[in-house]
Amino acid sequence: MALDFYRRDTQEYLFGLGDQQFHNLQEIFKEFQYRTGLIIDQYGDTVLSIENQQTLIKIIDGFIEKTDLNKDKAKTVSIIEFRGLLNYFITNRVDLQLKGD
Repeated sequence: MALDFYRRDTQEYLFGLGDQQFHNLQEIFKEFQYRTGLIIDQYGDTVLSIENQQTLIKIIDGFIEKTDLNKDKAKTVSIIEFRGLLNYFITNRVDLQLKGD
């Protein structure tokens, strides 16, 4: 896995992004870095607060509005699935700990 996601409070493993999924989300992560100064990469560790997750969802929503999602189905699936996961963790008030390889 390229990047693993854990609950910040209990360190319980939640899900992981493989290399291709990470690559498909790279544009989203670059915009997130531009807006927040936080880096999401395959090698470091990062904490995503609920507010950071909400920022990622705003970025994804903007990306979806301006992008032809039919051009790259795999990328579209990765982005939509990731958005769904973030929405779930926001709803359940879960801060995330990201751990790279």
